[in-house]
Amino acid sequence: ILVGMMPDATSYFSPLVQTIAIITLIYSSLATLRQSDFKALVAYSSISHMAIVVLGVFSNTIIGIEGAIALSVAHGVVSPALFVLVGSVLYDIYHTRVIRYYRGLAVYMPLFSLIFFITTMCNMGVPLSLNWTGEVMSLAGTFQQSPIIGLLASSSIVLSACYSIFLFNRLAFGSFSKYLTYPKDMSRREFMLLTPMLIVAVVLGIMPNILLTDLHVSVTQLLYCI
Repeated sequence: ILVGMMPDATSYFSPLVQTIAIITLIYSSLATLRQSDFKALVAYSSISHMAIVVLGVFSNTIIGIEGAIALSVAHGVVSPALFVLVGSVLYDIYHTRVIRYYRGLAVYMPLFSLIFFITTMCNMGVPLSLNWTGEVMSLAGTFQQSPIIGLLASSSIVLSACYSIFLFNRLAFGSFSKYLTYPKDMSRREFMLLTPMLIVAVVLGIMPNILLTDLHVSVTQLLYCI
C-alpha cells in the first residue's frame, strides 16, 4: 500500500525505516533469548520475523517484496500453530507457562513433540519451509539495496536458531520434570487443527511457485508501472 500510494516517500525514507527494522530485529531476538515464559518467547520471535518483512518491503526490489509477502503468509500459519501448541495444549494440561518447569515431554507426548518439532523448524526458517523461502528472498532484496544492512539482518538466522532450538530442547528432551504429572498426548481435535497449518507451510516451501508466480506479476507492476 505504501509503495503504491507514496512511492517517492517510500524510497526516501527506506534507509531510516530499515535502520529501525535492524534495531528491532536484533533487540527483539536478544530479548527472546531471555524469556522464561514460552508464550512470551513465541510472541517476541514474531517481532523479529516482522522486522525481516519490513526490511524486504523497504528494499524496493522485486525479490525483497515477494519475500516479505511470502514470509508474512508463512508467519500467518506457523506462529498461530506455535501459540496453539504452547499456549493451549501445554497450558491446558499444566496451567503454567514457565519454561523451567518443563522437561522430557517427548517420552509421554511423542505426537505433540513431533508436531512441535516441525513447527519449530518452520519458525526458525529451515529449508523446505515457506519461512525459509521468505527469509532468503527478503534478505536477498535487502543485500541488493545495502550489503551492510543485509549482513546485519542475517544475524537473525543465528539468533532464531538459538531461541528455537533452546525452547524445543528444553521442553522435549531430558529426564521427565519432577514438577509435572504424566500427561496424555495431544487430542485428535488439536492434531486436526494444527495439521492444515503445517501442510501450508511445508507444501508452499517445497513448491513456492504456487504463490510466487502470480505474485511476481503484481510486484513487478507495483514497482515499475507507477
